[in-house]
Amino acid sequence: MSRSIALPAPVCRLIDRLETEGFDCWIVGGCVRDSLLHKTPSDWDMTTAATPEQMCAIFSDKRLMTNGEKHGTIGVIENGQVYEITTYRVETGCSDHRHPDSVHFTSRIEEDLSRRDFTINAMAYHPQRGLLDCFGGEDDLRQRVVRCVGEPQLRFEEDALRILRALRFAAALGFLIEPQTLCAMRQKAALLQEISAERIQSELCRTLCAPSAGKVLQLAPEVWSLLLDGLSDWQTHAPSLSCLPADAVLRLCWLYGCEGRSAAPLCRKLRFSAAQIRRAESIFGCWRQLLDSRENLVFSLRKAMCRWGEAETEDTLTLLLQAQPQIPWQHELMLARQGVWKLSQLAVDGQLLMQAGCPKGPMVGQVLNRLLELCIEERLDNRRDLLLQRASELWR
Repeated sequence: MSRSIALPAPVCRLIDRLETEGFDCWIVGGCVRDSLLHKTPSDWDMTTAATPEQMCAIFSDKRLMTNGEKHGTIGVIENGQVYEITTYRVETGCSDHRHPDSVHFTSRIEEDLSRRDFTINAMAYHPQRGLLDCFGGEDDLRQRVVRCVGEPQLRFEEDALRILRALRFAAALGFLIEPQTLCAMRQKAALLQEISAERIQSELCRTLCAPSAGKVLQLAPEVWSLLLDGLSDWQTHAPSLSCLPADAVLRLCWLYGCEGRSAAPLCRKLRFSAAQIRRAESIFGCWRQLLDSRENLVFSLRKAMCRWGEAETEDTLTLLLQAQPQIPWQHELMLARQGVWKLSQLAVDGQLLMQAGCPKGPMVGQVLNRLLELCIEERLDNRRDLLLQRASELWR
């Protein structure tokens, strides 16, 4: 594992400027971890001995973001990109198991690193001094392990969301979770009840979409029992997640659908968007409709597309291909699409029906829906003359 990290030019300039003014500055956290794993960091966070007031003075000629100033963070905008620089700090207290009761600045980076969650996120790097690794993060990267900094139970009591972050890192990186860290996660799982639904949703979605999500769902049953409300057999169906698109709603629909349940209530509880909740409802409704249908599968697929939508029917078939691979779902869908399955495809519309004598009002819609049903089931050809003839029989 190479210890040398190539820093972007703007990061080097910011570090040089702070150090010219007499303040140490390092890159820290995820950008160090990702660089050592030969991944491109999504952002470059820095930490320094300078206080927010001192940083504002040093970078007074630049555009700054100061909304994080009370926590020690100043954002410096370079070429349209924000680079966050945070003062070395220590935290005390954790009444809500999420946020520190108080934050104090310190002059020692070692104290700052000691407050961080996992060893792989508690490394710092300096372009001249190299890697600063006080807690064995480099070894844990090499051994592919997620391990808490210091006492695991204390780390999770300070911030219960770290339980889900550990699962996310394991799922995203394909790492194991160190036994004492895993044990503490299981013991402290109940603290997640104090975390906001939005934060849980964010971590859960990122975990479900990660490459090793199926393996991670085999870990910490106390955590997953709490998160996957009411599911009892998620571990059986978790390995199939890797066969599905990296889509959190779709993967939740799989886990719940396999137990004959809709994922929509969980999505609602975790504050998913209205569109995501409707999608979960539609996928489950389509799944039940297709499995319960006893008619021609092509006709069932057309009715499903008509009722639930084409995209939701495709999503459902993605799941059914895993649940019932012996059925040629894709072939049947291709045949279904060759026919009529929505009102806009009919060779007549409401205006034509009224011109032909159909009474205005609800009757128009009723006749159109009946014509569509007949075309879906191929009991009537989608020809204008035939449709108008049958329509006149219907309204009379």
